[in-house]
Amino acid sequence: EALVYHPAQRQAATAIVLVAGLSELGCYHPRLVALSRSLAAQGLMIVTPDVREFREFRISARPIDQILFWYRQVPQLPGGANVEKTGLAGISYSGTIALIAAARPEIRDTVSFIVAVGPYSNLLRCARNWFAATPGLASSEYYPTRFYAKWIIMLAALDMVRDEKERQFLQKVLENLLLQKTVPQPGPLTAQGKRWYELAVMAENRSDEVLSRQIEQHLVSNMYSELDPMEVLGRIKPPVYLIHGAYDDLIPPQESLDLHRQLTDSHLLITPFLSHTHPTDIPMPLRQKIKAAFEALAFCYEFSQELI
Repeated sequence: EALVYHPAQRQAATAIVLVAGLSELGCYHPRLVALSRSLAAQGLMIVTPDVREFREFRISARPIDQILFWYRQVPQLPGGANVEKTGLAGISYSGTIALIAAARPEIRDTVSFIVAVGPYSNLLRCARNWFAATPGLASSEYYPTRFYAKWIIMLAALDMVRDEKERQFLQKVLENLLLQKTVPQPGPLTAQGKRWYELAVMAENRSDEVLSRQIEQHLVSNMYSELDPMEVLGRIKPPVYLIHGAYDDLIPPQESLDLHRQLTDSHLLITPFLSHTHPTDIPMPLRQKIKAAFEALAFCYEFSQELI
């Protein structure tokens, strides 16, 4: 399934398959809906796939096939007959997935452009940061933004837990943490289950390096390789537009900078007006604001030329 947005007064000549990030709301997230409506009001056709794995906080390469499906469906959708250009766009984790999808031979010769907001270039490097202990609050009542990604990585590796009942309990713990719900209290747990539970709920100034490395090794052999964009970036043909928040506290802007260096045709905007995918209210000197505003306008103008 997908939501499709059309211009009200005319037929769209350009379409964008826009993929939501990892969120329980997926394509129904109010911010994504508002963005899609705004883009449709500017004359674009927007297709937002409802990727079930993303709404369940599951990471894998399987959603790439759904992206390819909706990309190929555009001409057959209502209002799609006059579309001359179709691009891919993704937010956060999905930004990188969109890049990997664009390199697939089924569509790589026809994709017109790609937009990635807050993507990663090296998932393993990011994960090490998400699991690392850093100076911060010692209270478990507060969790830093990066723990959102840590919990998703732990969900992906939950098959490492041997006891089925403990797997089910830990899944509930991790999902409740992601949804900001009350975390269930553990009953008697095995030594393995206790370590997993403690890693999930411990404060940011603590970690379990041994368990973190075990999770890393498990996912390196089972998942990370198929989610690594570096091997396919050389096969991407259309221009790529990378947008990253200068104050991103989940995926560092260095990740987009590394992608930018590897791509043959890319445009990069690192802006202080964004954190990960949200506007920031960090005080800035007027000169910095003006400079950042001009950079954003120049980037948007350049991208708008791709849509014509």
